[in-house]
Amino acid sequence: MEKQWTADELREMARQLGNPSGEGGIKTAEMMNISNQGMIANTIALLDIQPGDQILEIGPGNGKHVASVLDSFDSVYYTGMDISETMIAAAHALNAESVLAGKATFTLSNGKTIPFSAHTFDKIFTVNTVYFWKNPLQYATEIYRVLKPNGTFNMSLATQEFMEKLPFTIYGFKLYNKNTISKLVVKAGFQLIDVHEQIDITVGRLGQPVEREILILKCTK
Repeated sequence: MEKQWTADELREMARQLGNPSGEGGIKTAEMMNISNQGMIANTIALLDIQPGDQILEIGPGNGKHVASVLDSFDSVYYTGMDISETMIAAAHALNAESVLAGKATFTLSNGKTIPFSAHTFDKIFTVNTVYFWKNPLQYATEIYRVLKPNGTFNMSLATQEFMEKLPFTIYGFKLYNKNTISKLVVKAGFQLIDVHEQIDITVGRLGQPVEREILILKCTK
């Protein structure tokens, strides 16, 4: 019989997804590695990464996927930025060799501003973080600011229709459909090149395969 979650359990689940902390946060990150694997890979593939690119990821979690990025592309430099101290520590530990070699760095963020100069990054991407942005337009404008002219910003998220079926998204999630998320990036200044609508096969909490409708927005400056 499927477990019936209490309101407190659902609220904690939502909190950990938005800002993982402690032992619960470590477990949440491990779960996200599995559930977001396909979305992350597809989002990166659409970035068209080139040798020498400066790459920023917003919300890398524990950064388990970073090694594959550095191994797949020549001479790129990766920065991961997260609001969770737990995730920053975990990402440093999992990518210690790349950090020491100067190929990767992980930075704590306040979730409101991005602590880099204008026109710093060639490519920026984020997967399943936009639900938690406190001021979405302000943050999207910050992303635009730190992207280089002609740079690429890819954002991935599950659709509002899918997310509304999940019992924990009533606690602090801001949901988007194709129209509302497109308006957000355009209002922030981006040129919206394409919106890829896909069916992503992820894993449910009981280990079962789950189909979810996702959007990958490809934007440029």
